[in-house]
Amino acid sequence: MNINTTKIISLLFFVFSAFYLYTAYQIQVFSFDENAPFNARTFPIYLGYAGLFFSGLKLILPDPNTIKVEHKTLEYKKTIILVLIAIIYGATILKIGYFLTTSLFLISSYYFLGERRWMLMFLLSFPFVASFMYLLHGILDIYLRDPFLKLIGVMG
Repeated sequence: MNINTTKIISLLFFVFSAFYLYTAYQIQVFSFDENAPFNARTFPIYLGYAGLFFSGLKLILPDPNTIKVEHKTLEYKKTIILVLIAIIYGATILKIGYFLTTSLFLISSYYFLGERRWMLMFLLSFPFVASFMYLLHGILDIYLRDPFLKLIGVMG
């Protein structure tokens, strides 16, 4: 008996999307934003419905060609390392701050995925995160608490 891994992944994504949609409805919204056309809940709800729709389509529609996966060639070690890096990132972002933890997360991810050009890794992490943080903090006026940038005097 052949087990179609695509259908199993689609089922898992369907369950994940259903849980995400459930939690999206739990997002607190200000009373004056309750009837607004776009609020904090709008995009997550649409994203949950889209995940349900597309994973449901993948479950229902026939799969024209199944892909044979050689499990010996998959790199489970890199996957586990990336998951551990993401867990460390999530655990340290509030203590250290967005700028430094996100930049170090990107550099370590690039390194463990096989990139060894340090200049490229630096250019794709620190300046990118700095420009994204400027976009959030400077242009969109979204405050991100960052103890590291506060410590060195960049943010107040």
